[in-house]
Amino acid sequence: MNQEEQYSFSPLDSYQWMKKEAFAYIKAQQWIDEALFEEFSNAFEDYFKHSLQKVSHLIENELDEGNVQFAVLVVALYEAFVKIGKEEKEAFKYVCLAINEPIAPFMEQNTEAFLTASERPFKAIVEISKAREAYYFGKSFGFERLIDNNYGYVLQIKKCLFHEVLKALEHTFLQRIICQVDCGWIKGIKTDLHNLHFARPTTFATGNTCQMWFIKEEKTEDIQ
Repeated sequence: MNQEEQYSFSPLDSYQWMKKEAFAYIKAQQWIDEALFEEFSNAFEDYFKHSLQKVSHLIENELDEGNVQFAVLVVALYEAFVKIGKEEKEAFKYVCLAINEPIAPFMEQNTEAFLTASERPFKAIVEISKAREAYYFGKSFGFERLIDNNYGYVLQIKKCLFHEVLKALEHTFLQRIICQVDCGWIKGIKTDLHNLHFARPTTFATGNTCQMWFIKEEKTEDIQ
């Protein structure tokens, strides 16, 4: 998959891809005895089905279908690990790794390649952000553009559907796992190469909002 295909993924595509990669990663790490893996899979399916029914009222459009299922995936994996006897801290660690490790290198490499190939990386990443706000996340997320000019783009996410799902399922402590997914593409921004700075001073894992700052760096001559 190249960067163009990555950005054309629907939320449902992403959920299905991440579920497949997570299960393959869990199996490869051998965290679960072979004899217990079927029990783990069955527990996951039970928790997923039950949890999805519980938050079905949050699905208001086609985009929500995939985004809600992704958040439920995280919850169901965690509960399945606990069900087969893993301690809560251990279950959290395993889910965080299973969700993020398989996809992070791919996201970093594709983001770096995309920005490197762009004549104006700042403009390119802002356009991608705006497109995904509308066509990947949609109206069930609340976005406010605090700064939007040729030098800076500051996006405040006032409402996060992932967080709403976790609140409804009383699993907000898993928010950090979901927020960490962004670290894949964030690491693809190479400041020296792309003349672009990125900061995320707060997320729903650390506060009650999320902000993403994209700042263009202008090269200037050294003052003699």
